[in-house]
Amino acid sequence: MTDRIPPVRRQVVVPVPPDVAFTAWTAEIGAWWPLGKGHSVYGENGTVAFVDGRLVEQSPDGTAVWGSVVEWSPPDLLRVTWHPGRDATDHTDVTVRFAAVGDGTRTLVTLEHSGWERLADPYAARDDYADGWLTVIGEYALHAERTEPGVTVAGVDGADSTGAVGSGADETVWLALSHTPSVSAPADGNVFEHPLFGQHVRFVLGLQAAGLLVGAGPILGRPGHGMTIIRVPAPDAADYVRAAQDDDPSVAGGLLQVDVDVWSVRMSS
Repeated sequence: MTDRIPPVRRQVVVPVPPDVAFTAWTAEIGAWWPLGKGHSVYGENGTVAFVDGRLVEQSPDGTAVWGSVVEWSPPDLLRVTWHPGRDATDHTDVTVRFAAVGDGTRTLVTLEHSGWERLADPYAARDDYADGWLTVIGEYALHAERTEPGVTVAGVDGADSTGAVGSGADETVWLALSHTPSVSAPADGNVFEHPLFGQHVRFVLGLQAAGLLVGAGPILGRPGHGMTIIRVPAPDAADYVRAAQDDDPSVAGGLLQVDVDVWSVRMSS
């Protein structure tokens, strides 16, 4: 039996509230999905939309069901099975989460693609999608940036429900970077001797030198698992979410995987 293969995960911060971000991903998917860039069954002459609980591509050449909705919980969560060009019994799973950032006018969008173990060549499929989702997320982000911004969500006692402190230009958010072993990690999860781990440490030291680091270190008793907490200006959250994925060589090189969450801090010293 194949061990569980780490998911493909891509994250982006878009400058709209969660409800708008959710609508952009679902109701407006046909406006931005890159059908003509190899991310479809029939090519650029078709359309794609959610129809009666399924994600469907339609074109002059035919109709293809890409997957079925498993959970539809606006504005927070979308889960679908995923099998473009394949039988529904041969599916993987795609989850998209939407979390407010700062005053609620920005959203952290997290796409996670898992279930590779069900496929005949799971690692090859994962590699293809790891590259493919970069293009898809990029097109989504460009579409969301063109969307009319929403309204601010009011906070209480200086910190709102998204973990923001302050307001306007002074607003900051806390980001929790959870690191776990990825596809290039040793089987025993001991990532510390791998050459890329030293580069991960240098990345974290860069955050410390920039005055952003709150704390970082391993999770005891869980090999290869660690946590890095940073506090950043809300307008810069998008840059640091991107950097956590692309500028940390241990993540870009497949040693570690990162999952960024907005930490709702209610008390601190």
